[in-house]
Amino acid sequence: MIFEIFWVVFILFIWFETDAFIQYSKLFRLTKITKIESWENYKLTNSQISYLDYILIKHKGFFSKLICCQPCLTFWLTFIVKLFFISEFEFFVATFPITYILSYVIYKLIKKYVN
Repeated sequence: MIFEIFWVVFILFIWFETDAFIQYSKLFRLTKITKIESWENYKLTNSQISYLDYILIKHKGFFSKLICCQPCLTFWLTFIVKLFFISEFEFFVATFPITYILSYVIYKLIKKYVN
């Protein structure tokens, strides 16, 4: 369970606290698909907007809300990571809430102390 928690926290930290996604999208020339090119153009007029805020404002939809909402993304990342590490279904159901809450709390603590 500890590996699952730290994988979720790691992914959350990379997604919300770094610009790794933006940099790798540029490196692999995925700027049109990921809307980074349009965000950079929009950022010329509104320099304070972050990539996630831009996605949330300009590209409304379920997926946009999902990747911009920390508790929502934590839930689905926990679900996916638990499926990856699953040994039996009963264990999955019993430990899912604990993994979710601990992942979110640890992420918030790390965010608080790193910034």
